[in-house]
Amino acid sequence: MRETAAGNCQDQIAGYILTGGKSRRMNGQDKLFLDYRGAAFYDHIRKALGSFSAVYLSVACEGRNRYESLGLPMVTDFLPGLGPMGGICSGLLSCREQALFVAACDMPLIDQRTVDLVTERFREQGDRDRVMVVRTGEQVHPLFGIYPKTAIPLMEEMILEGNYRMRDFIFRSGARILSLGEDSPVGVNINTEEEYRKIVRR
Repeated sequence: MRETAAGNCQDQIAGYILTGGKSRRMNGQDKLFLDYRGAAFYDHIRKALGSFSAVYLSVACEGRNRYESLGLPMVTDFLPGLGPMGGICSGLLSCREQALFVAACDMPLIDQRTVDLVTERFREQGDRDRVMVVRTGEQVHPLFGIYPKTAIPLMEEMILEGNYRMRDFIFRSGARILSLGEDSPVGVNINTEEEYRKIVRR
């Protein structure tokens, strides 16, 4: 069942937090609630998205209950098991805004200054129908950037093909890639317990 986000927000951008998968490499720990410097990952990410009047949470159907306390409107994946592509496509189909600023739940080092920079560059580009994601060093980060509704047809096409790889989507869509430089911490994402221990020791 599709959930439609409330509000008349045409031509606006909303924040969109992708919750994790099964977190097998984290021994099942929900990354959104991991602690970093006295606050949960969720709190850091929500603060980074603070410029947006609306922020939505992408969730799997079976995970809804544990996120209700956060108080954010939730978008349930229409087609479970497709990973981030399924979550982003579900969000774009649900929201009334024209684009979503996507942030993965395992990126606690993102900050509002960088989010605002990406948003500003997106608004400045002549073609707002193009996806914009970031790069740190040589690494592109498909799960930190802005996805307009015009991304839906290609996502649906790739889903029908059985190709859910976001890097393939970025290539095929001709997404604009904004370089944040070598030293930006934005690209730090936490997939394993060892990676988590490293940022805690920072």
